[in-house]
Amino acid sequence: IEAYPGSERITDASGELPLHFACYKNTLATVEYLYKLYPDDVINYTSASDPPIASAVMGMKDRENPTVAVEIVKFLLDCDPSVALQKFVETSLLLFACLCDPEHTDSNIIEVSLEIVRVIYDAHPEAIEDITFIFNIHRFHEEIQTFINNELFYARLAKDHGLMTTPEW
Repeated sequence: IEAYPGSERITDASGELPLHFACYKNTLATVEYLYKLYPDDVINYTSASDPPIASAVMGMKDRENPTVAVEIVKFLLDCDPSVALQKFVETSLLLFACLCDPEHTDSNIIEVSLEIVRVIYDAHPEAIEDITFIFNIHRFHEEIQTFINNELFYARLAKDHGLMTTPEW
């Protein structure tokens, strides 16, 4: 990139920028470096590509150390919290993260998947109330199902409590 200034803005054949590849397979330091060069890519990714944060979620299972994906997701959300609202193939980022590799048996990958789901959920908890999300719960890994079902329960309790404590006009 230093040899070719501006190359951080050049897309490959699939429409992805260097930040996408870094999120998928590289280190947090590389993602931070590319973000500093071209911060708009976090939000203004090309229409032909997926959001960089989706690349981090997809790449977790292909890394030697999958926990780096959690760090990258947190970093991208810290850069711009609206990243949690981005869509991946017309689904919410949270739904995409929940559906990512539900058949996986590696406990480390399952743990990292659950942590990514928690981080994205914390950034955009309203996503679990979407009907598309609710219809897909049965497709999630068992541990992610448990987490989401618990959060749905507490969200409904909070909503019911709000209704009970709000005076009627």
